[in-house]
Amino acid sequence: MGSETNARDRLKRRAWLGFVSSVIAVAALAATACGDGGSEATSAPATSTIAAEEALGERLASQLQDVLDAAVADPDVFPGAILRVSGPGLGTWTGTAGMGEIASRTPMRPDDKFRAGSIMKTFISVVVLQLVEEGAFSLDDPLPAVLPESSYSRFPDGDEITVRMLLNHTSGLPEWLSPAVIGEIVANPGKVWDVTEFLDLSAAQPPSFSPGSGYAYSNTDYNVLGLIIEGATDRSWREEVAARVIGPLDLPGTLLPEPGDVSIPGNYARGYGASADALVDFTGVDPSMAGAAGGGALVTSALDLARFLGAVLSGELFEKEETLQEMLAFIDAPGEGGQVGYGLGLQRYLLPGGIEVIGHLGSTAGYVAFMGYLPASSMSIVAALNSQGDPTPVLLPAVEILTGPTSQ
Repeated sequence: MGSETNARDRLKRRAWLGFVSSVIAVAALAATACGDGGSEATSAPATSTIAAEEALGERLASQLQDVLDAAVADPDVFPGAILRVSGPGLGTWTGTAGMGEIASRTPMRPDDKFRAGSIMKTFISVVVLQLVEEGAFSLDDPLPAVLPESSYSRFPDGDEITVRMLLNHTSGLPEWLSPAVIGEIVANPGKVWDVTEFLDLSAAQPPSFSPGSGYAYSNTDYNVLGLIIEGATDRSWREEVAARVIGPLDLPGTLLPEPGDVSIPGNYARGYGASADALVDFTGVDPSMAGAAGGGALVTSALDLARFLGAVLSGELFEKEETLQEMLAFIDAPGEGGQVGYGLGLQRYLLPGGIEVIGHLGSTAGYVAFMGYLPASSMSIVAALNSQGDPTPVLLPAVEILTGPTSQ
């Protein structure tokens, strides 16, 4: 039976369980149509656009819109922004501000697609965990059990690294993304990268630590996981993600362009990055840059990310409840922006006021995106900005508004 058929059957079997009901409520709200039909491009500048869904209070909507407008006040920092929030008893709201394309002064639209960077890792993790459920391999299998020697022998401790260590960044495999590589991406954005280049760049460095003895976020881990998916299925990781996740969840704004294809169909935001004296358009960076680790590989929308995260955290994509429990087994992993833990393709944050957020950040050439769920209030939040930078000017005030007394 094909993986797409298995995935659809899995969703049908899971639908009646009502597992993690509060999250399912969020997912249902997130899946509601949000006036996501895109407007035609216009040459008139637009400072903001609001798409209201199930009535969010006018005061809250106004406060959230103010956050977006402030974020794009200096278009050299963030030309445009999208914010989508939802929660039981709260409603669902999508707001936009600024420009999706600077040259034409096209406003950012609620349904604009964007490249989501390392949010790709959560998609990859879901596929790996589904394969574990199907018995293709186990989380604690070492690399020799899941890869040919040519793939892991370049790493000194490759035979001691397990699938789990790759998923939660405890493998010790060094990061291949360096200032020199970034320079090459900027100088030649259309370059088509091969996964062996990433592995060789990583292997040229000493291990960060012995396998399982520490934590260090590394794109290399997920490049290797892409190879493991391909070895177990005899299909590309893109095909497996599409068949197992994108298709069954019906994510119409989500796609995985093949290497060499920089086109994005329909409405989308162009991505920008700062140079010495101006913003540079990085929309054309090839989707092969970073491969299964993220980069430009995942094109998606705010609506689709809300639907995806709700499905992940409800267990909708898994056969067994314990699979989600494994995914949410966070290790101590301090990082930027309040990150305190990393699970299997998910990050855990503690924000000011002790607010817990579970999700993932994605940052890549021209874009930064975030999808998160607040367990204490059963709220979800998705944000995207079309310039690579610090998203906290949007995320932190938005979370503060949503969790403050005026949101009750």
